[in-house]
Amino acid sequence: MTTRIAVAQLKSNVDPAQNLVRAIDTIKQAASQGAQLIVFPEIFMALLAKENFNAAYARGVSQALDGAYVSGLRRAAEQAGIWVVSGMLETETAHKTSHKTYNTTVVIDDHGSLLAFYRKTHLYDAFGFQESNVFASGEQLFAPLETPFGRMGLFVCYELRFPEIARYQAEQGVDFFVMPSAWVIGALKEMHWQHLVAARAIENTAYMFACDQVGNNYLGRSLLLDPLGVVLAEGTEGECLLYAEMDPQRLLAARQTLPALTHRRPALFTRN
Repeated sequence: MTTRIAVAQLKSNVDPAQNLVRAIDTIKQAASQGAQLIVFPEIFMALLAKENFNAAYARGVSQALDGAYVSGLRRAAEQAGIWVVSGMLETETAHKTSHKTYNTTVVIDDHGSLLAFYRKTHLYDAFGFQESNVFASGEQLFAPLETPFGRMGLFVCYELRFPEIARYQAEQGVDFFVMPSAWVIGALKEMHWQHLVAARAIENTAYMFACDQVGNNYLGRSLLLDPLGVVLAEGTEGECLLYAEMDPQRLLAARQTLPALTHRRPALFTRN
């Protein structure tokens, strides 16, 4: 049986309350179209643009995991009967003197339970940005999660550039990856986005659902790919709600055709 996945390529607003309203409406729309899981962009809860990309602002709009944004998503997921993945700004509380936040992604099931949260581990200190000045880094990669429609892996935006992250999860039997993103426009950035998203799908023979923010200097061009890199849906430069069917038979056939994961020789990769 196939599973319908939705990717919400949306423009974020500075007001978390407005973004929550938009998310709830989009969740209802996706569920009405038969989607069983919907993915929102990285940090969709509150806009971080060039003019407010600083620790004090991020900290000021951040929320706890039981705050209004996540609580609202949980209610919407339960009411619509759909799984929800979304980026947010989580208040960092481990160190009381910290002025930073976590760049966090939450995973909510169709009963409204918060099943997992992932704090971005690899921060975007590249292309003129310095995320480490704003965010506290997570210290643990996402643990692949069993869902009714397959084993899910997850990583965020810049982490696309680290193939070890996807492979670490693929070794644990991932069937599909979700990747919330806020991919900044820039020289060669669109080319990098397209090639790297495809590479992660092909090299791990797994579905790839990459959801990017749009507007506010973000690229858009969300990509939904099958395990052999075939494009199932692709976003434009504007807002859109994309859908793709995830088929376990296609996954099985792809891995029979290209059994690269079983051909690996990890002993050769270990330094003596």
